[in-house]
Amino acid sequence: MKRQLSNVEFQISKTMRFVFTMFVAAFFCGCIKKSEPANTASAENVPLRIVSMAPNLTEILFALGLDEEIVGVTRHCNFPQKAESKTCIGTFWLPDIEAVLACRPTLVITEGFPRQAALAARLKNMGCRTLTLDIETIEQLHTAILAIGDAVDRTEAARGIVEQLKKQQAEMTARYADVSPRLKVLWVIQREPLRVAGRKTFPNELIESVGGVNAVGDTPHQYPPVSAETVLGTLPDVIIETADDREASKKQKETASQFYRRFASVPAVQRGRIYVLEGDLVCRLGPRLNEGMEQVAECLWPKEKP
Repeated sequence: MKRQLSNVEFQISKTMRFVFTMFVAAFFCGCIKKSEPANTASAENVPLRIVSMAPNLTEILFALGLDEEIVGVTRHCNFPQKAESKTCIGTFWLPDIEAVLACRPTLVITEGFPRQAALAARLKNMGCRTLTLDIETIEQLHTAILAIGDAVDRTEAARGIVEQLKKQQAEMTARYADVSPRLKVLWVIQREPLRVAGRKTFPNELIESVGGVNAVGDTPHQYPPVSAETVLGTLPDVIIETADDREASKKQKETASQFYRRFASVPAVQRGRIYVLEGDLVCRLGPRLNEGMEQVAECLWPKEKP
């Protein structure tokens, strides 16, 4: 009869398996020696093997023509469709470092929020080349695309994407610059409890770019919870919600009238101007940004452009 492992022996065994996994993964991955500068990981004879830690980063990489070089993405990376065939390394919020290393990356690109920044720091300490980016505004998106382009030797392609984005964004902003009155927009990110986008957010940039103004004033939080009294007091002309997927979108549209009927005095509710948009398009700071901006514009000015 086989002897059962004690708790101590089990924990030691578990730890040794983890250490061995890390050693093997690091040995075969594209990590570099700690004594070498990080940018030497992109040596001429070393093929790129990129792990993307966010959906918008994945879209940027595909837009740069790096289909074959992408070896790992998060569970939430769903565009373009080819992204879904890549190895999954966990979720956006909870990446799996073992899965990342198993992809043998020569470059791991992360966002700058604490959990992903911590992952990048761990990988860097192991000698892996990482690129961490803050992308919370349109300007930061432009900067990030250029930074990724430089990191993967696609500088000219990155410049082309940014120039096109800026050109279209400038045209749209100019189109709505003189509209009057500017419609008040309530951007709802969650119903229960009711939570909205404040003025120091990316959705606020979209609203203002297409001739609107955020119905919510200055708040201490980016996405504050709001009371029913606050909604009634702001009197939004338009209410915009975002949905995670098609099923969620269908459900939100079907239940919108029932949910917002308690705000019967609000102009948006009275006129039926409640819209549910695809979250992947309007909430994802990536190369499809302008498509999302157009959708927001359609919500504010559905019949004719000013």
